[in-house]
Amino acid sequence: MTNLLPNYQSESSNLKQDRGYLRKTTKNPRWLRFLKTLFFVILGFLIVGLGLIAFNLNHLGAISKGVIQGKKSLEQGLFVAQSGDLLKASENAKEAVIAFKAAGEQLDKISIGPLQYIPFIAAYKKDARHLAAGGQALSEAMSRGTTYAYGLHEIIGTNGGTSFSKLPVEEKRRILSTIYKAPAELVAIEAALDTSYKEIDAVRSFSWLPPLNIKIQELKEKISNGKKTLDAASPLTQLLPALLGYPETSNYLFILQNSDELRPTGGFIGTYGIIQTKDGDFTRFETHDVYHLDMPVKDKVSITPPEPIKKYLVDKWYLRDANWSPDWPTSAEKILEFYRLENSAMDKPDDIQNFNGVIAITPQLISELMSLTGPITFEDETYTPENFLDLLQYKVEKDFVRLGVPSWHRKEVIGGIAKALKEKLLDLPLDRWPEMIRLVGDTMTRKNVLLYSKDPALEKIIREQQWSGEVEHTWGDYLMAVDANMGALKTDAVLKRNITYTLEPNSAGDLIATATLSYSNPGGPSWKTSRYQSYTRLYVPEGATLIKSSGAVAGSVTSGDELGKTYFGAYIIIPLRSTGQLVFQYKLPRRMAENMKTYKNYSLLVQKQPGSGATSLSVDVRFNNEIKSYNPSNLYSKTPEPGRFTSQGDLTIDRSFLINF
Repeated sequence: MTNLLPNYQSESSNLKQDRGYLRKTTKNPRWLRFLKTLFFVILGFLIVGLGLIAFNLNHLGAISKGVIQGKKSLEQGLFVAQSGDLLKASENAKEAVIAFKAAGEQLDKISIGPLQYIPFIAAYKKDARHLAAGGQALSEAMSRGTTYAYGLHEIIGTNGGTSFSKLPVEEKRRILSTIYKAPAELVAIEAALDTSYKEIDAVRSFSWLPPLNIKIQELKEKISNGKKTLDAASPLTQLLPALLGYPETSNYLFILQNSDELRPTGGFIGTYGIIQTKDGDFTRFETHDVYHLDMPVKDKVSITPPEPIKKYLVDKWYLRDANWSPDWPTSAEKILEFYRLENSAMDKPDDIQNFNGVIAITPQLISELMSLTGPITFEDETYTPENFLDLLQYKVEKDFVRLGVPSWHRKEVIGGIAKALKEKLLDLPLDRWPEMIRLVGDTMTRKNVLLYSKDPALEKIIREQQWSGEVEHTWGDYLMAVDANMGALKTDAVLKRNITYTLEPNSAGDLIATATLSYSNPGGPSWKTSRYQSYTRLYVPEGATLIKSSGAVAGSVTSGDELGKTYFGAYIIIPLRSTGQLVFQYKLPRRMAENMKTYKNYSLLVQKQPGSGATSLSVDVRFNNEIKSYNPSNLYSKTPEPGRFTSQGDLTIDRSFLINF
């Protein structure tokens, strides 16, 4: 027994110590205090949240009602607008504005108290406000747009299917006045669309809800498309009244450039004309053979032409060769200068000496307009989009002899066709005018129409839309090949062209470029085709230096600076049924490589020569840096290696490339 007592006492003592430790640890447990605190905080937020929800219940109901009503009215407006009921669409849009505005005001009244410190709750409220504001701005844009469209449609609708040419002068002025006032309204609509896009684009909190996120992205895309439509319509509403003589009479010098005999701005100037418009009427519309102006003054006007014209063509400079600069505004001013000089030297000068501008077209425009008007019959010949140019050239170059028409009058057929086409266009029902405007806009982008205005505001619009035919000023890389047919008949009609551009750095860090201009002349001997002869200029960044060239007639290669560019010029001959290449290798100015290092990108603009047709284009550029992204990103562009970009396409329009490192 005596041996057991000490053990018992020892165990008893240990038990007491354990109980003391247990009391000590359960008296103030940290994890329990944390849980209690967290519980009461959450409970507090729940109580406050429930209270705030109850307090804001009316506001939440009003917000929901406003958003649902706004969305419904907006969708109804779009639906009825598509069906042609613009008045109802305008009313729906105004209802949507009121509904979204009310929802936004209710959102502003909601108080979330301490819940504002919970990031996602504050973000949801902020994004809900963005959506309401975006819906309101979009509805305002639709309201303005449908109201304006209704006003214009009411004028057109009143006249039914009547053609513009048959309308009374008062109606023509009313239509032109509505179009003339459109720019201010379109600016307001575009501003509302901008606001709508920015508000909706600012929404970030709903990315975890795929259905809603998809709807937001679709809405942004529709707004972007709406802006593009406005961007296309706005310049036309400013140019059209001026071209049609509203609010004041307009005089334009008209130039027909034959692209089958290519010259720097589109073709040989074989025909010129005078167009006078007033309140939508053509008070004067006539065309003349350019030689009717050049030949009578050949002994009165003596101007030395640019050296290539003098060396390879003629030793005197007249209106027919005035479009020597590839920059259309520069050539247009030179054309006006020659017209004033030669007209004043005539025995009976024309009364019109001053013009609002110059309009130049290629025959491709006439063919495309015939697709709207249908065939044109003149002097027992029917001209269609398919046969127009070939038939016309045969009439003025060969058939006039068979018909017994004096050579001095052989081009009068052009004026007759032009007048017939003008009358058919003006006889189109007003509801087909948008189709005609879109067609002209597209062909201007392809440079089959070039505009030049003496009015600085209108010229600014023309340049912004890239309808000016100017040689653009750029900080990046640049390329423009310009052919000038030097007495090679109409061989450009069959000639095929290809431009290949390569670029790579050398060991010294300089960028070495090679431009290869390939030509194929499949024609046979005829009154229309011959061996191809061209003085060709390649415009590149200012400061580029020529390393070597090949393919040119010996001794013909030159270089110079103009239009903010450096150019390399050469005379080439491509025999019938033959191919040839003109190659220029050159070093880009040092600033190009330095800019690439500074801005981590490379840009290239390749401009199309007006009238040059569907020239194919191949680009292959290499760099020491890895390419991270590029534009355009399409099936025809790729990066076969980390530092290499290639693209295959055409030059129906100007092409631009941007590569980021």
